[in-house]
Amino acid sequence: MRFVHGFISFVLWIIAIPLLLVGLARALPFDNLLSLPQLVAFTPWATLATLPLLIVALFSRRWVLTLLLAAALAGFVYWTAPFFVPPETSTAADPADAGTLRVMTVNALYGQADAEIVVDLVESQHVEVLAVQELTPAFEEALADAGLGDLLGHSFTVPAEDSPAGSGLWSSTPLTEEDQLSGTSFAMPSALVAVGGTSVRVTVVHPHPPMPTEIATWRTDLVELTEQVHSDETPQIMAGDFNATYDHASFRDLLGSRFSDATREWGAGPAVTWPEGSPVPALFALDHVVVENDMPVSDVVSMQVPGTDHRALVATVVVE
Repeated sequence: MRFVHGFISFVLWIIAIPLLLVGLARALPFDNLLSLPQLVAFTPWATLATLPLLIVALFSRRWVLTLLLAAALAGFVYWTAPFFVPPETSTAADPADAGTLRVMTVNALYGQADAEIVVDLVESQHVEVLAVQELTPAFEEALADAGLGDLLGHSFTVPAEDSPAGSGLWSSTPLTEEDQLSGTSFAMPSALVAVGGTSVRVTVVHPHPPMPTEIATWRTDLVELTEQVHSDETPQIMAGDFNATYDHASFRDLLGSRFSDATREWGAGPAVTWPEGSPVPALFALDHVVVENDMPVSDVVSMQVPGTDHRALVATVVVE
């Protein structure tokens, strides 16, 4: 009997330790060491796994484990619950209004995404600004052949051959003051878009992924992005594959007190976007539309695009 009791305790602790580590990683004010970026990404899923384990620990009277799991669950709920709280007004804004902007972002996976589907989504979702990451010359040509120019006639692109470093920005209205962030691994083009009577700088975001041996590069890219967007007082929208979830401290540093994550503000739950198109379902919300705090958002949805491992993310941003 003592052996069985000890074995159950052992199993419970083996299951609990990864969940507790995720909670600890999420509580830290930094995420650029060891495997912290990978651990933090599991925060929403750790929330779901912790509750049943807490119940088992409680009813089996393992008090230390119960206390630790209860603390972890409280943290997980505190961090995750805001994603399910809708804004005071949850009425979808009309993309046809002059003061709104319908934004879409998609990572094309080395240009392997289905260009015709991307263009179909632009048309069906009434997209006015499109941000594409991992843009290759061939994919840019495929988008043109699929008729993207007929829908979004203005563009600023920085394609890259056989590399994830390329990005592009398309708009239904003229782009002005085109620019490119400096000091980042991948291209992050930006330009001003006129929305009603307001000029908004839209930036295509794509930092280096936080691979175990390249976490410093990932962190440097996000720091460069953070410093440059916060130094610009122009109203801004950022869209792209941030290679980070809201639970990453580096992403929250980017938001600061100025910006908001559109998915979190819409309150319909985390919009998981990666990995897509594999036996493993999409688990992580890496793709974001980031807006100024005073820009309400609505109708934030993710959508499948064949050929890429990311879901597209679409959002309506109320600028005026």
